[in-house]
Amino acid sequence: MSYLVTQLERAADILGPVDGEHWKQLLAGEWMATDATGLKVLVPKLPGSHNGYLEAYQNGRQVVLQYEPHKGSDALVSKLSGFKGILVADAEHRHNALFENGDIIEAGCNAHGRRKLQAAETSQPVLAKEAGGFISAMYVAEEEARRNGLTDDALRKWRQEKIPPIKEKLRAWMDAVEPGLTPNDELAKVIRYYRAHWQALFRFVDHPQIPIDNSATEREFQNVAKFRYNRLFAGSTEGAHRMATLLGIVATCRALGIDANAYLAWAFTRLGTHRDVYGLTAADVTPAAYKAALAASK
Repeated sequence: MSYLVTQLERAADILGPVDGEHWKQLLAGEWMATDATGLKVLVPKLPGSHNGYLEAYQNGRQVVLQYEPHKGSDALVSKLSGFKGILVADAEHRHNALFENGDIIEAGCNAHGRRKLQAAETSQPVLAKEAGGFISAMYVAEEEARRNGLTDDALRKWRQEKIPPIKEKLRAWMDAVEPGLTPNDELAKVIRYYRAHWQALFRFVDHPQIPIDNSATEREFQNVAKFRYNRLFAGSTEGAHRMATLLGIVATCRALGIDANAYLAWAFTRLGTHRDVYGLTAADVTPAAYKAALAASK
């Protein structure tokens, strides 16, 4: 057991600079998406386990996971202080401080709103389904664009043609329905959610680089949930940070469609065993660099 732990520690330490390069690229990019999930961590002198958080950041090319002991806004604002772009995120109170100075632009998650409408069907089955139909129509348009391989200006033009009519029908529907609902009605809460985050939820229309929702980031935590079958918690704060590094590297491999085992063998040779021979920087040994090397060798 101690040998395996030592090897994992060494692997995370070797790959730390690559993870740092991914974070640098995320901060320099036009957009990123983020989400968080709970992570139990053993902390000396604390009874039981500490309920920390594992945060994910991704833009479809790089994925970075980071451990934070608390789900507050201060650490989030600090780590994203150099980012100037669009942030796709759920509507959480801790995100509000990020958007105050205008450097970071908020983009909402329509999957979140969709789930809220599905939950509202228990109290308003007919009306909630009507509202869900508008959101589903947007997803149908997005799926058609994906099948047609639309990107960049072509995708922007498609979205600007297909989504605004649905958007205005949804607004008119909300105006007609909301007066007849009690303030505590679940459907009324969803309508207030859409009104409060209206611009953010439709930010994707004019920005083809960002997705309609934050589902890709949320899916990263499915792998974390499966990982819980093999471990109940992180054995220490340092272990939590190392776990985040390794999970982020593997997630980036998955995002790029490359074999993680093959990449790791390639990277460890260049960053570990024979690093003095190769003399490469972290940017030269990222999963993207490995993918480019594979393509060049064919």
